[in-house]
Amino acid sequence: MARERGGDWGARPRRKNPERIAWHEVKSAVIYRLEQCVETRGGRGLLLEKYLVATPPETSPVDFGAAVQAEARRRGLGRARYVYVVMDGAVWLWDLAQDRFADAIQTLDFHHARDHLWALAQALHGEGTEAARAWVRPLLRDLRRGREARVVRHLEPLLEPGPARPRPTQAVVEREVACFQTHRDHLHYQSLERRGAPRGSGAVEFLGAQLQQRLRGCGQFWQRPGLTHLLRLSVLVKNRDEAILWN
Repeated sequence: MARERGGDWGARPRRKNPERIAWHEVKSAVIYRLEQCVETRGGRGLLLEKYLVATPPETSPVDFGAAVQAEARRRGLGRARYVYVVMDGAVWLWDLAQDRFADAIQTLDFHHARDHLWALAQALHGEGTEAARAWVRPLLRDLRRGREARVVRHLEPLLEPGPARPRPTQAVVEREVACFQTHRDHLHYQSLERRGAPRGSGAVEFLGAQLQQRLRGCGQFWQRPGLTHLLRLSVLVKNRDEAILWN
């Protein structure tokens, strides 16, 4: 999230509820080849080479998708035998992937899948309870060990008529079970691990932290042109494309 100057940035102190700050999303992606994945001595994953896409706030999903596809083609998409796309559950991302990377192996980020299971466990058994932990542990184990179909089958009966639940609880159950039904073909985590393919979107999370460190420092309240220019420069430098600046 980028911190920009709001419409009331220069408002006088007497102004009631001024919008001095506006938060807007920077859409981003990380592109890399599997042979660039290594591990440190401590077992931590590391990418020797990666390429970034980051677009200014309020970039449309269509334009963001075009930018990601263009960068992927530039970095060898057409020569790749297999293409993997890992995303969270945002509907617009899956529409984008279907439009731009329809032949790719598409995966719901494991950490988001885990969070959805935990949300369901806490809604059914209470937040922080042993009952919630006991309910979710075998499902997470099945999810990691290639038994994702069993997980979905275990969840679907929760939608059948039964004892009445509080309305907020029922809303969570319907939302989370529907998520797993929608993504039943995007949960093959054991298969991905065996192929050395990514199961999570940690690379993008790390990029978000890097951009946040650069763009959300103390006293930084951006106007859109300045944010756009610095974001573009940051991506060029991280992609080692500084030569483009001089063309």
